Amino acid sequence: MDLFLKYKVSKSVVAHSKKVRKIALEVAKELEENGLGVDLKLVGKGALLHDIGRSMTHGLEHGYIGGRILRKEGEGEEVARIAERHVLGGISKEEAGRMGMPAKNFIPETLEEKIICYADKLSDKDKIERIERLLGRNAAYERMVKLIQEVDAMRGRVQELNVYAVLRDSKGRILVMKRREPKVWEFPGGGVEWGESPEKAVRREVEEETGLKIKNMKLLCTTSKVYKKGKLDKHSVYIVFEGKGEGKVKFGMEHSIAMWVDLKKIRKLELGWNVEPIVEFLKVEK
Repeated sequence: MDLFLKYKVSKSVVAHSKKVRKIALEVAKELEENGLGVDLKLVGKGALLHDIGRSMTHGLEHGYIGGRILRKEGEGEEVARIAERHVLGGISKEEAGRMGMPAKNFIPETLEEKIICYADKLSDKDKIERIERLLGRNAAYERMVKLIQEVDAMRGRVQELNVYAVLRDSKGRILVMKRREPKVWEFPGGGVEWGESPEKAVRREVEEETGLKIKNMKLLCTTSKVYKKGKLDKHSVYIVFEGKGEGKVKFGMEHSIAMWVDLKKIRKLELGWNVEPIVEFLKVEK
């Protein structure tokens, strides 16, 4: 706290730093219980001082400036690097050069650095959305998302992004497919691959599973569910598109039956839990 007074750090930054420290220590203790070696003292100190550079600027270079302050004050190289590397999901050598900082990587490497970078993003529920609006989905944004997913996985938390397609034929009927195991009905779809857009993913999944092309595609709805799978806490997010299916249906090994049916009949089928909310949405929309 002496450094906060010396550098006249604002009350809002101090409050934020304390919140990040609380989150970071909770995460660090979880990872320690999961068998990972974590320096709790370093996490606590690094989290508290990670934003001291905001005493000089609120720009993206505040992490680099914070590192300089902490070295000058004798707080140690590990603490200084935490400050330098917590911004976004880390700043690359090329990005740093464009910002007028030394052209070197400021990307979290140690577990403690990753924990504090992660905790900083979780400290405000709207922070990730604000960063996306500021940067768009560029390399820096994707690096941040990847870091969050990495720490989530270490905590036993996994988030999945999936796509589904509600395909209609010329008569307005909807394509449903029955899985071989478990024997439930669903719409064509699957997981979004790394670096793939949802639109590209749904076109790929539909073609792989049905042999059809999607025409006049548009976003229908989104849905999500949090659940446990073994020791993992999973959060599955589903982006659902609709469009006209063109071509002849050719299903593969995952499904045993495919048919075009009206909405009334779909509601009588045994549906997968992840499909039921989509059918309810179609019912309301109709």
